[in-house]
Amino acid sequence: MVGNDVVDLSDPDSSRDACHSRFDRRVFSAGELESLPAGHSDAQRRWILWSAKEAAYKAARRACAELAFSPAHFVVDLDASLRGSVAVGARRWPLRVRVDGDCVHAVVSCDERFDGILSGSRRLGPDGSRDPGRAVREFAMGSIAADLGVSARALRIEKIDRIPRLIVAGEAAPGALSLSHHGFYVGFAYGPATHASGLR
Repeated sequence: MVGNDVVDLSDPDSSRDACHSRFDRRVFSAGELESLPAGHSDAQRRWILWSAKEAAYKAARRACAELAFSPAHFVVDLDASLRGSVAVGARRWPLRVRVDGDCVHAVVSCDERFDGILSGSRRLGPDGSRDPGRAVREFAMGSIAADLGVSARALRIEKIDRIPRLIVAGEAAPGALSLSHHGFYVGFAYGPATHASGLR
């Protein structure tokens, strides 16, 4: 299973002026609050943690459709290289975060090694930003098609219970797909639907 989330740090909603102590107390665990700089001086740190929580929620919801998103209960542990995990109850989801310019892209997986996980993010042009939902689907399908060695026309994406599913040549693909867009950025992750590693 996989999950991903992307944050556009240049979006007004992501600015340091948009950060409030009430938001912090509602969203972050006690340990995470201690890791945040005083005075909201580092908006990037907040959105790295937020994107990790969102990515883990998307993955965990595949295992439990009734799961509610209570951000403070998704506890992020990250090292200096932006690798780590997100603890959700008794489960721990391996995590990798990439920051590229204004883009934060978090991906979680069941697999510590991220074997078989294809992911990516990119900035949209003016046309894509008008319909980011379509843009992220096209980006994901193009990337996955290239990886599979098939035409993107053979792929489509359907949503079942708000969870995207990849359809290849009319058949549901066995892998899990996660899509995200925010501001001018889109991101996706695709990989094995289940894996035993990392679920403890």
